[in-house]
Amino acid sequence: MRILHLAKYYWPRSGGMERVVQNLAEGAAALGHQVEVVAIETQGARDGAKGGTRVQRSFSVGALGSQEIAPGYLTSVLKGADIVHVHHPHVLADLAVLFRPGRAPVVVTHHADQGRGFLRPVVRTVLHRAAAIVVPSRAHLALSKELRGFEAKAEVIPFGIDERRWNVVPPPAPGQPPRAIFIGRLLPYKGVDILLRALERVPDLRLDIVGAGPEMARLKTLMRALAISDRVRWFGEYPDEDLPRRMADADFLVLPSVTVEEMFGLVVLEAMAAGRPVITTALPSAVREVNVKGVTGLEVPLRDVDALAEALELLGRDARLREKMGAAGRQRVKEQFTQARMAQLHIQLYERVRGGEARPPKVPTPAPVIGS
Repeated sequence: MRILHLAKYYWPRSGGMERVVQNLAEGAAALGHQVEVVAIETQGARDGAKGGTRVQRSFSVGALGSQEIAPGYLTSVLKGADIVHVHHPHVLADLAVLFRPGRAPVVVTHHADQGRGFLRPVVRTVLHRAAAIVVPSRAHLALSKELRGFEAKAEVIPFGIDERRWNVVPPPAPGQPPRAIFIGRLLPYKGVDILLRALERVPDLRLDIVGAGPEMARLKTLMRALAISDRVRWFGEYPDEDLPRRMADADFLVLPSVTVEEMFGLVVLEAMAAGRPVITTALPSAVREVNVKGVTGLEVPLRDVDALAEALELLGRDARLREKMGAAGRQRVKEQFTQARMAQLHIQLYERVRGGEARPPKVPTPAPVIGS
């Protein structure tokens, strides 16, 4: 089968959406399918192949808000395909779909709502045209305003990761002070300011922050004001292929997000696959479908510094609990959230829409919760 992915960015760019597209594309290629990805490039990366996937990049000449201006993108998609897979939000890909000749079925993966803008009618036109709309969780479908009215097209297929690259992450070196890690963009909804305030109350704990973003300067100022500079390491934006190296230093991961902009939290899966317990917040999003409270990690209320400090202190001092939760998380990823499983479910979907078969939304049966 010839599969054409229309993505905004692609490897070596690192981000949740980029990693999902890469895992899906390489997973389908590993199953013997011909996969090509069209993406925008702003930093001079070349076309090429990776993981059996052909990558074609269209150079951006600038940006209008969050939308890249890449005229070549509209013509780069003019190629044969049995399935065209669009990753939202990405209006340029939507325009390319509308101008693209041929009758190949269109599948949309909805990563997040587009937001306001004069191009919203274009987004809705593509959603109407799509043969299926993939979401990673039931919560995602319930929370999305953009997908209201399109529920009958929805297919719930959880995101998956290549767990093999995380299975080899060694445990932290013994005899060191406990260390937490945060990985992600430094944006207001990530709640890193809450994490720093909680860290102040756990003097024996260290913290690594991996990521960059507009909040960095403010967060470093807060760190200095809290007098915890000697316990925090900043790594900035880190190459995706080197993230396991950073995870190897950590005893557990913290994702302290404060709004449902955190729709899934792919980094939670990566930490679990590495055998690390996680601390997440009680968001009504897919994060709660990934981290099983009390089994694979801990969950704390939103914006609750005291509760987060208690969770940090508990995991920091209890090595046996970390080991137990880490093993449970690794097993949960293996059963429910692998790249191979995600790719197989997508191939089944592609074959169905190519055959014109219509059916109610398909929701994979969740793996049993370990310890229940």
